[in-house]
Amino acid sequence: MKYFIPDWEDRLDPKFDFATDLYSRERAEAYDTDVYAHQIFRKAPYDGVLVSLATFDGGKLPLQKLRCGGFDLRGRKTIRGYLRLRRPLEVMGDCGAFTYVNDDRPPKKYSTQRVASIYDKLRFDYGVSVDHMTVDFVVRRSKRGKLRKIKLAKEEQEERRQLSLRNAEALLKYWRQKRYRFIPVGAAQGMSPDTYADSVDQLLQMGYRYIGLGTLIPRGDAEIISILEAVKDLMAKLPAPERLGLKLHLFGILRPKKLREFEKLGVASLDSASYLRKAWLRAGQNYLTRGGHWYSAIRVPYSDNSRLLENAKQAGISEDRLKQMECDCLESLARFERRRVGITSVVKTLLKYDELLLRDFDGNHHKQKYEATLRARPWEQCKCEICRELGIHVVIFRGCNRNKRRGFHNTKMFYDHILHG
Repeated sequence: MKYFIPDWEDRLDPKFDFATDLYSRERAEAYDTDVYAHQIFRKAPYDGVLVSLATFDGGKLPLQKLRCGGFDLRGRKTIRGYLRLRRPLEVMGDCGAFTYVNDDRPPKKYSTQRVASIYDKLRFDYGVSVDHMTVDFVVRRSKRGKLRKIKLAKEEQEERRQLSLRNAEALLKYWRQKRYRFIPVGAAQGMSPDTYADSVDQLLQMGYRYIGLGTLIPRGDAEIISILEAVKDLMAKLPAPERLGLKLHLFGILRPKKLREFEKLGVASLDSASYLRKAWLRAGQNYLTRGGHWYSAIRVPYSDNSRLLENAKQAGISEDRLKQMECDCLESLARFERRRVGITSVVKTLLKYDELLLRDFDGNHHKQKYEATLRARPWEQCKCEICRELGIHVVIFRGCNRNKRRGFHNTKMFYDHILHG
């Protein structure tokens, strides 16, 4: 089963100075100097990258059209060149349907003709048809300007499903006419196992051999399994020659305990950034070990953090004193790594600084998480390139250069020891 990681420009300064917290380059030079995970590890922790066209059209990465008909991505003419990918790593493109999920229809900029042209000109390996998510609820503004959660009627969900199918048919027709080189992926939407199976059936009749199932993120494991079983039953009825080469992709889904079951039900690939994001989005699951155990990262935020500054002011702590508390935490952790100070002393120093964040959880509970991480010293048991280079810095929650490196480490642990373990 292949794993694609969604790309949101997750790059790092390879020469970042962790002792001084200084970048090795100017901000304007970031793209030219910073590196992706597949440039850090000897073996990439994924089989490919999923690139949403929303990354381009949202303004984060402006896509410039050239007079010759091609496109320019910061001086690169292909998506592989932009991502600095080498074979066998692949690139899949989609429209990022979650960015327009609250709209009645996909924006005009996601016309099938334009999307297919971008896939081809930028040399994507796979291109997903323009779909519209069949969610239960959308968020819209009332006449008074307030955001409201509105339940979609079954008729509206069905119209989204049919719209996705019409767009898939249009993509395949256009792909054949233009003889584009990317492999088309038909996006299947649904509201139930039966409607997903029907969407897959129609996509197969159109001629698709690679089908992606969307709007699965809000669904529970049991429901996803039911959907996959319905799709598998449908495919089982096909003549043997027609079943050869059929592939299923799960969009945005990565359920570790269900991976083997997904594979048995015909899933050939999936995408998710969950292991990367957990590095900074979870309170107790920030660092993953080879054995599958999670540890909490140790938070040492920058002392110029606005929340810290305000809380310190209210507590009567000067900015100079706050800066010293920050330095004390980092120095204490450095000394701990060299085995020159014990856990109790380190945690005491950390919590004095940490308490200024005024979090809504029990401080003692957080204390226990820090103690567990320091007691285990998991970075010393890991042989990956990041842990060997960073040492204790990999478990320090502080800025993107530490946090994303920890996320890259987590992704590698998932890829090497969970997906392929």
